[in-house]
Amino acid sequence: MKTLYVLRHAKSSWKNEEIPDRDRPLKKRGHLNADAMSDHLASLIPPPTFVACSPAKRTKDTLKYFLELWPMKKKEVSYPEELYLAELEVLKQQVASFPESSDVAMLVGHNPGLTDLVHEWSKSSASVPGTIRTCGFVQIDFEVSSWDELKDASGDVKLDLRPKDL
Repeated sequence: MKTLYVLRHAKSSWKNEEIPDRDRPLKKRGHLNADAMSDHLASLIPPPTFVACSPAKRTKDTLKYFLELWPMKKKEVSYPEELYLAELEVLKQQVASFPESSDVAMLVGHNPGLTDLVHEWSKSSASVPGTIRTCGFVQIDFEVSSWDELKDASGDVKLDLRPKDL
């Protein structure tokens, strides 16, 4: 079995419009939500053994809260350029290339790509969030032995959590 955690970055700041999108920091609420979500999830689910995160500042800053509670080796966390604002097909390719030794992996990124991915891979539309909100987290389990075996409508959404649920 393979388990995929999908995490959207926390609320980012638009305070300084001169900052390029990729470099936008989290706003105060984003920091608070990422801290609360990471604390809650660390006590609820096992840590991933591999993480692929968009290289944007807001995704990296969100992930830092989780990595404080889930210590991982540098080689277990990657920041592929392709994940910055990645669309559905790019996300699928990234997940298909995850290390087979990792049965629990995490993808950290942006919408609309993440929401599209969860919708495509979920067996039941009833269990899928309409959209993954900022700092939203979804766990999908797949009855496969390899990441490249994932296909549309094959995953069970086991957890759909957002900061307001805490």
